[in-house]
Amino acid sequence: MDTVKKINEILVSLFNSVLKMEERALQDSTSVNLSITEIHTLEAIGAGKPKTMTQVAGALKISVGTLTVAISKLVKKGYVERSRVSEDRRIVKIWLTEQGKATVEEHQRFHEAMVRDAISELTEEDAIRFMQSIETINQFFLMQKTKHLKSNDSLELKPINLGELKIPVPIFQGGMGIGVSMSRLAGAVANCGGVGVISGAQSGYSEPDFEKSTVEANIRALKRNIKEALAAVAGNSEAGPIGVNIMCAQKNYEEYVTASIEAGAQIIISGAGLPTALPGISKTENVKLIPIVSSARATGLIIKNWGKKHNRVPDAVIFEGPLAGGHLGFKEEQLDLAQENFYKTITEIKAELQDLPNCPLIVGGGIFNKADALKAMSYGADAVQMGTRFVTTEECDAPMEFKQAYLNCQEQDILIIKSPVGMPGRAIKNSFSNKVSNEGQKEPIKKCNGCLIPCNPAEAPYCITDALVRAARGDADKGLVFCGANAYKCDKIERVEDIFEEFMAGN
Repeated sequence: MDTVKKINEILVSLFNSVLKMEERALQDSTSVNLSITEIHTLEAIGAGKPKTMTQVAGALKISVGTLTVAISKLVKKGYVERSRVSEDRRIVKIWLTEQGKATVEEHQRFHEAMVRDAISELTEEDAIRFMQSIETINQFFLMQKTKHLKSNDSLELKPINLGELKIPVPIFQGGMGIGVSMSRLAGAVANCGGVGVISGAQSGYSEPDFEKSTVEANIRALKRNIKEALAAVAGNSEAGPIGVNIMCAQKNYEEYVTASIEAGAQIIISGAGLPTALPGISKTENVKLIPIVSSARATGLIIKNWGKKHNRVPDAVIFEGPLAGGHLGFKEEQLDLAQENFYKTITEIKAELQDLPNCPLIVGGGIFNKADALKAMSYGADAVQMGTRFVTTEECDAPMEFKQAYLNCQEQDILIIKSPVGMPGRAIKNSFSNKVSNEGQKEPIKKCNGCLIPCNPAEAPYCITDALVRAARGDADKGLVFCGANAYKCDKIERVEDIFEEFMAGN
């Protein structure tokens, strides 16, 4: 039997059968006057909060012009509503009417019933194998536009160097604020050979004078945490370095970078904008500087800027994909397309770095296990960054209530929330997110904590520092619990050491 020919026949027949069943279901429906294409457009809009035309067009792989024609028909039929954004009249947002939501739900029930009937004769074991097989085929087709740079046969987690600075295990722990990745977690990761990273975001939140002297409290706590982490790895010749993640959108950015270097930080990691000023602040090559980027273009701009103004190149580059936690480097309407192009972007950034003498590429966003890490490496990554997996460790600095929110959450509990500074962020659904997202309520800001430059307290719907601090102090329901897209996979409290053993097994 020609297996390839037979599989091709099955796939073609399967596609046609599903299409005919959809057409028949629409013809039999007395309440739906839509084509299959229009149904799929409604599904792309979804029952959640309003989306931009660009966002929906990207999901459907069509132009905004083509979508505009389709939306006009759906508005006329009563399935969709639209309006221009008051702050920028060029932007049009669309959402489903109640009739539109009901139609999407009906269509989803049709698909669920169809699949349930189709696999009814399979055992649970056979159904799981079937799911895994078609997922493998699906991934193959998704990845055809991006070719592997490295052979899977030779992949393993190998030590890397940042100049003279050695990193025994190529795992960077993500810098998670507020109060999630501090000295205890960073020290534990570094002791296992990875890069332990302390978050520089409002690190003094637990200091007694935080409300009155925010910057002084932050600097004091930041220095103390760096010294504690360095003390934790003292005498361990196989330990990795200690770094600090400082957002360049932070107010008093220069002061926090300077304080970190003074306290002995070996690496400064910086994103949330292009850290073009970073080399001018550090003024020393002993401290390694790593920008966080979201595209090859941003990588090229940093290389050009640093070289021209400071005669320096990055010591490494971190690419954070759209599945990362916390603030994201993409607009909300860009997230789906950015994830589709995730591996392609890795290869593009790697190409930007190819002429630099020694500039490793670290990839983060959705890295949860060794298979994720090796896959990123097959497309050009030299190391990986991982944050979410470390939250549910014994050593993580977050309170147990925060960790429990990860353990309790399901995939549908993870959502995109709009930050007061306009950037989208990924978080776990709770009463706070419901209030500021679905209900659109505002939290009065009594005092500005001076955290991020783009924030305007007079217009902000809530104070992000207050929301994050509440979560860091144990109120995981009324605080903002940032997380990565894979937080729902966290199912137990584990040790940092166990994670490293899992990743290094077989090396």
